[in-house]
Amino acid sequence: AFRCMYPGGEGEYASLPGSGFLRLHSTYRHDLKVYASDEGRVQMTAAAFTKGLLELEGNVASVLVHLVKRDQHATAMLDHSATDAGSVKSTVKERLDRYLMTPGDITEDLVKELVPTNSISQLKALKSVKNFQRAYEILNDKIELLMNELRAMSTSGRKVMLYHEETVDMMINRWGKLEKDFKMPDGKFDISKIPDIYDCAKYDLLHNRQLGLCSLTEIYRSSMYLADIVIPQEYGITMQEKLHIATMICQPFLKKIQADFNRVVSNEVSDIIHRLDPQSSEGVTSPDRHIRTRLYFTSESHVHSVVNILKYGGLFEDPEEAMGKEGVLKISSTPELNYMTQIVFLLYEDTQEPPDSPHRYTVSVRFSPGAKYR
Repeated sequence: AFRCMYPGGEGEYASLPGSGFLRLHSTYRHDLKVYASDEGRVQMTAAAFTKGLLELEGNVASVLVHLVKRDQHATAMLDHSATDAGSVKSTVKERLDRYLMTPGDITEDLVKELVPTNSISQLKALKSVKNFQRAYEILNDKIELLMNELRAMSTSGRKVMLYHEETVDMMINRWGKLEKDFKMPDGKFDISKIPDIYDCAKYDLLHNRQLGLCSLTEIYRSSMYLADIVIPQEYGITMQEKLHIATMICQPFLKKIQADFNRVVSNEVSDIIHRLDPQSSEGVTSPDRHIRTRLYFTSESHVHSVVNILKYGGLFEDPEEAMGKEGVLKISSTPELNYMTQIVFLLYEDTQEPPDSPHRYTVSVRFSPGAKYR
C-alpha cells in the first residue's frame, strides 16, 4: 500500500499496483535511505517494513544490517535522553497528577484546566470517565477479578496455550506486578501505570483472546479513556508546553526533514551514491524521472512530538490545503497513536512552473494512527 503513494508505472507496470515504484528502484531512479533509533524493536520494524516495501528476499536481520542506518547520527536524531525536556516534563507531570487525583465528579473548570487545547479525543474521554477516583477504583477491582480468574485457571490443571509460549503463571506475574504498583500501600493510585495497564490489556485481547476472560475486556474499556487523557498530556498540557517539549525532543529530526526538502529544491545530489544516467539508458520509458525517499523509524515520544508540532506549530498558512479537511480532523480527533503510526511528508515538483515560482513545489502531509484496535 505504501508503494502506491508514488504516481503510477510505465508500460507493462502501469496495470500492476505499486510496481511503478519497484521499477524505479530497480533502475536506479529511486534514492532510498532508512533510519532507525537505537531501540531494538524499532530497528526490527524498520527492517521488516523495508523488506516488504522492496519485496526483498532473505531474512529481516540481513536487511537490518545492510539497509537500515543506526549510526551515531541516526541515534542523535531519533533518540532523546531523559534530560532533553526534563524540567518542563517534570512540572507538567506534577500538575497532571494533581488534576488526575481531584476527588469528586469532573467539573467544567477542571476540564478547562486539564484540556486547554480543546482536544476532541480528550474531551470525549473526560466525558466518559466522569469521576477520576471512581474510575481508578473500578479499574483496580477489574484487575483483582482478572487475577482471581487467572489463579483459578492455574490451579485447575487446564492446559492453556498463550502467545509466544507464555504460561498462565507468567501472565499472573505480569498482571500481579501491575496490580501491586497501581494501588499503593497508602491507598493512592499511581497514575503513571495506566498506560501500562492499557497496553497489557490490549496485548492480551489481541493475542490471548482464547482465554475468554470477560474481565480483560472490562479492564481494556476502563483503562482506555484514562489512557486517552494521561498519555498525550504527558507531552504538555497547554499549547506552549506541548510545543516546547516537542521542540526539545525532536528538533534534530525536524532539522533533518527540512534539510531533505532543501536538497530537493536545490537539486543537490551529493548524498546520492548510484543514479541512472539518462544518456546511457536503454529500455527505460522515463529515464529523467527520479524520486527520493527517506524513512525514519522512531519512538512514541518522537511521534507525539511531531503530531503536536503539526497541530500547534503553525507550519502551514492553510492546514487544510496541506493535510486536507479530513486529515486535519483526523489528526485532531485521534485518541491514540498505535504501532506503525505514519506521518508522511510529500514534496511535489511542478516542472511547468518557473524555477523561482512559489508554486513550483507543493508539500502535502498524510497521517495514519497505525494499527487501530478500537
